[in-house]
Amino acid sequence: MALNKNKKSGFSLLELILAIAIFSIGSFAMATMLIDSNLSTKLGYEKVEALFYTREGIEALRAIRDNSWADLIDDPSQGIDNSGAVPVLTEAPDVIDDKYTRMVSISTNPASASMKDVSVTVSWDLTSAHSTSVTLSSVLTNWRL
Repeated sequence: MALNKNKKSGFSLLELILAIAIFSIGSFAMATMLIDSNLSTKLGYEKVEALFYTREGIEALRAIRDNSWADLIDDPSQGIDNSGAVPVLTEAPDVIDDKYTRMVSISTNPASASMKDVSVTVSWDLTSAHSTSVTLSSVLTNWRL
């Protein structure tokens, strides 16, 4: 039985390149999944917080309505000042925690002058390249008529 002296055992250069490519693709996929997972978690947390601020805005508008219907002036870009006993509308959107911007929009409902369409939008920058927002809307009625 003759031995083939030219046959060498071990990895060829092609097998090494293929193994490195598979490892690189797998590592890139894992890193992408981890980054996306972290971003999704951050978005979920911040969205819940933003929804809290929008709900707080709707409740503040109800308190303003209960205090004085005339204070609900039609304007597409107002803010809310919650520092007093009764909230008041401000001329500019308010900034919360140096991160979230809350904007209140009020307009008279076309169906009745004793109804106002209100919406509260909270926007923020999720990353430097991605900003997002949430909006809640409601209809307020002058129930004291």
